[in-house]
Amino acid sequence: MTRLRPPISIREVDLDRDFPGIIGLYRAHEWSHANDPQRLQTAVRCSSYAVVAVDENEIVGFARAMSDEAFAVYIADILVTPERQREGIGRALTQAIQERYPLETYHHQVLIAERGVEGFYRSLGMTPVSTFGLTAFIRTHR
Repeated sequence: MTRLRPPISIREVDLDRDFPGIIGLYRAHEWSHANDPQRLQTAVRCSSYAVVAVDENEIVGFARAMSDEAFAVYIADILVTPERQREGIGRALTQAIQERYPLETYHHQVLIAERGVEGFYRSLGMTPVSTFGLTAFIRTHR
């Protein structure tokens, strides 16, 4: 017998209910954010927009963005539980952010990605800044 999965739902974060699942995603990806749960909780709370992907009450994805609510949006994090990657969850999370911040209004949409995932972001219509003769800069403690 084949068990069909119900559709995954994308909804805004309810921090009290969703935080255990969210921090679980950061831990699954070994991101340093998980080492300081209070700071991570503050980051999620202070994000302009944060969404989770839910499958049968289990959080299988998370994304958040920060915006000036006028021109620019920075997509900070997109995480999908490792065993559920390549199922369209990351695409759905990104599309939720893109719908919240339409390109017609938010013409500065920025995302910093790790190496090796460029193809995924290109498939979502994103272009490396170098294509426009621009250079991105970052200041970090590393």
